[in-house]
Amino acid sequence: MESRLRRLAATLSIVVGASPIVAGANVAAAESGTRSAERALTGVSIGHAPSDVTEGERFKVKVRVGSPANAKTLSLQLRVVDVLGNASWTTVRSRRVASTARHTFKLVATGVGKQRFRALVAYRGSGKARSTARGVTVWAWTDLARIPAYYATSGVNHEYFQFGLAGTQYRGWLTMGGYGSWETRFTPGRNCKAFRGVAGVTDQSADGSSGQVTLIADETTVVYQSPVLTPGAAHVFEVPLSAPYRFAIQGRNLSLDGVRSYPAIGTPQFLCDTAY
Repeated sequence: MESRLRRLAATLSIVVGASPIVAGANVAAAESGTRSAERALTGVSIGHAPSDVTEGERFKVKVRVGSPANAKTLSLQLRVVDVLGNASWTTVRSRRVASTARHTFKLVATGVGKQRFRALVAYRGSGKARSTARGVTVWAWTDLARIPAYYATSGVNHEYFQFGLAGTQYRGWLTMGGYGSWETRFTPGRNCKAFRGVAGVTDQSADGSSGQVTLIADETTVVYQSPVLTPGAAHVFEVPLSAPYRFAIQGRNLSLDGVRSYPAIGTPQFLCDTAY
């Protein structure tokens, strides 16, 4: 009887709490103290990595199993939602417990957005226990071209147009024509926390020309202003963002009158937690 109670009370927890699954009749109130005692000894946590990870990053899920001597298999599951909005759990890793209480699953962040993991342990007989779910937000670098512009001046393009900058071919934000300044505005919608790219003037710019690019968040906050850009120079940059709703890129020709300069940003990308 005592052995059966231990199997019924075995739990698995992610940080706080657990939801045991047991076969058979209702568990008697007298067993609750046993469950509470074992639950206090168990836990599952994301270790050595923040709850925010970047796509492609390696991270770990650490699982602690209650009553490991009686456990058979341990599975790590991911919550998935299909195109119709139906949610289900799919097993991404599985192993034998082998009387070991502590387990580490090594994963690679894929996809984008909030992902939820849970652990499921099967015990000898018909007993099972599952953890509460743990959320991990996956951020991904997103090409600027995937976010539509809601405003643009003449002579500017950001949709995969190829150009040369410091002798290297890029796709990105490009200016052209006989203008003194350019601007494009976007709506990332408070989903992005960083921006990166390569600032310069295109190889079509004249000798002795110069330019500059500026990034503005929510109409008033300058988050990046390049140094003076000249032909042959490339400035790699990455700046943090405070989840702006609006985002603008401005370019200026700093050359003397009549000298053509074309400011540009090669491979411009937002770091976002949603897919565009």
